Amino acid sequence: MVGKKHISGLSKSLGLILLFTIIISLVGCSTGDNSTTQVSNSKSKFSIGISQIIEHPALDSAREGFIAVLKEKGYEDKVDIDTQLAQGDISLTTTIANNFVSKKKDLILAISTPSAQSAFKATKNIPILFTSITDPVTAGILKDPNSPEGNITGTTDLAPLEKQIELGLKIVPKAKKVGVLYNTSEINSQIQVDKLKGITKDLKLELVEIPVTNTSEIEMALGGKIKGIDFLFLPSDNLVASSMPIVSKVCLQNKVVTIGVDEPMVKNGALACEGIDYFKLGYETGLMAIEILEGKEIKDIPVTSLEETQLTINEDIAEKLGISIPKELLDKAILVKGEN
Repeated sequence: MVGKKHISGLSKSLGLILLFTIIISLVGCSTGDNSTTQVSNSKSKFSIGISQIIEHPALDSAREGFIAVLKEKGYEDKVDIDTQLAQGDISLTTTIANNFVSKKKDLILAISTPSAQSAFKATKNIPILFTSITDPVTAGILKDPNSPEGNITGTTDLAPLEKQIELGLKIVPKAKKVGVLYNTSEINSQIQVDKLKGITKDLKLELVEIPVTNTSEIEMALGGKIKGIDFLFLPSDNLVASSMPIVSKVCLQNKVVTIGVDEPMVKNGALACEGIDYFKLGYETGLMAIEILEGKEIKDIPVTSLEETQLTINEDIAEKLGISIPKELLDKAILVKGEN
């Protein structure tokens, strides 16, 4: 009898172990993440989640370019787009990314470095496209932009920093000190500042760093150092871009030239830039999205950037600063008006 009881108990234990194993397997299969990085092109409608760190003209233009190409190529009725804005809160980009994963989106578009980092952490299976980020390698989401090894690729907006500083020198030829205003919380900004250190050193210029962490610090930080610089450079920085009215006000009060990185910055109060077109950048990313929706794998879509730049000058800002722009610049520039 003892032997039979022992065998019966062992059978029950094995049965419970088997049941537990099955339950664990089912739970593992029911997570929000998709099982493949390749989108099935047999679907009649695709779901795309767009995560954007904050609203400002450059990032908005990239999003608009992305959506425009989908409409242009006949995908308007084939995609359901869910746009979520983090309002500058990096932690909220994590919530947005996890939400997209739980909803089993077919594709995620991450606009900005924080949005891309959060999406990449949230899923290794759902295809992710990024745009408007400076350096995906330093951001930790790619090892080789020319040969994406995971589920993420996209377009970068690294501004031609040498051209921007050279532009500043053409407008302020006697410049010795260049200021740079940037958010220390954005890795893309720190990357640009590090590159600027080498550029300004080669040009025998002193780089004056003006670091901030939020909008409320900008006026005081900028006001404290602006009198000691010859012109101010504004990198591709989401906090700075969304705070252009404050930046412009301080610079105009102190008669300091401001060089931005894109046309929206110039339209909102910077004097000039030699920058890329964010609408075109988003458009290029949209073309990548179509390739993915039609079955192409991420590994076959290298990261790209825009080589073409455009000189933009704000005539109203030039007048308020009381400076004359060299004719060689005016002849090839897009001239805009307005302070904000």
